[in-house]
Amino acid sequence: MSDALVIRRRSLGHLEHIGQGGTATVYGLPHLAAEDLDVDAPQGLAYKEYTPRTRERAGPGLTPGLQAMVELRGRLDPRQRSRWDQHVVWPVRLVVDDEGQANGIIMPLLPERFFQRVTRRDGEVRSVPREADKLFGDVMTMRRIGVAPVSQEVRVELVTHIAYAYGLMHFSDVVVGDISHRNLVYDPDPEHPAVMIYDTDSARLVGNASAFGSQLHTPRWEPPEALAARGTAALTAQNKATDVYKFALLIVRILDYGQDRSVNRDPVRAAPVLRRACGARAADLLLASLSDRPADRPTMREWHDALRRTSGRAEMPAPRLRTPRAQAPAPPTDGDRLVDGMVVGDWVFRADSGWHRRSAHG
Repeated sequence: MSDALVIRRRSLGHLEHIGQGGTATVYGLPHLAAEDLDVDAPQGLAYKEYTPRTRERAGPGLTPGLQAMVELRGRLDPRQRSRWDQHVVWPVRLVVDDEGQANGIIMPLLPERFFQRVTRRDGEVRSVPREADKLFGDVMTMRRIGVAPVSQEVRVELVTHIAYAYGLMHFSDVVVGDISHRNLVYDPDPEHPAVMIYDTDSARLVGNASAFGSQLHTPRWEPPEALAARGTAALTAQNKATDVYKFALLIVRILDYGQDRSVNRDPVRAAPVLRRACGARAADLLLASLSDRPADRPTMREWHDALRRTSGRAEMPAPRLRTPRAQAPAPPTDGDRLVDGMVVGDWVFRADSGWHRRSAHG
């Protein structure tokens, strides 16, 4: 990995405590300029430091896993990287201790436009990230806490932006994994609606494991194959098809909102909204995306194309078409290892270049 993408923990300078959770503490970096790291983040940068317990549980895969994520962004050309930074909060540097082991990551702070002042039950007013669950609730409850109603037209625009963001990630062979309201923020500005995907360090690259070993499902966002699964490996297995299913759940809950709708999986009311706003193709994609059979689900490219053609705004270029659609085999389980020439179904592993689809002639 390039030394330019790695920073020693002791060289970060002054840290400003922002917040902490069960797995990490987040600090502001007031003396580290985003432009010095070639990051499009005028709002500044943050350092996410994993707890010792988190690092221990992740094991030896943490450092190489986070390295791979940082390197992915580094490989994008400047134009692609700018689009990425506008839609995805992604690790931009790996922070290591004096032995070269991962302590955490540097990432952009969320822009101010994605924050919302809300009134708590005790009357306290706080500024919090405007996460997608605020699109799921009923209008009266949202008004009570200070969140203005969002029109159905703007909701459809937001769905279009979400499709674009996930399309960018899938084009770069990123499996998002933990898609839910908790890692999506939005700005409902009618003139310039926008979204950002954040808390992405549990994502993985196709063919690799997550830096944390597995990708867990947020409760109430599990795809059918996880709900029917037995065994830890099946319960946590995620791929582009599970991402598409969860994206469809986002659509259902954003367009068919109201009291007790935050766990809705039924597209019966959301599909007609899509049909009226975006055409029959989009409604059909919604139904296919919620299929119990992963192979029946469309790609994020198909979603983006269907929504972009009917959107009132055309500023988002389409990700380039990628083939093949089929997924490479999952990483080997413990005790297994990849061997040059190994064949799994339609795929063959080459030690110098990874998995390849076999030709019709073998």
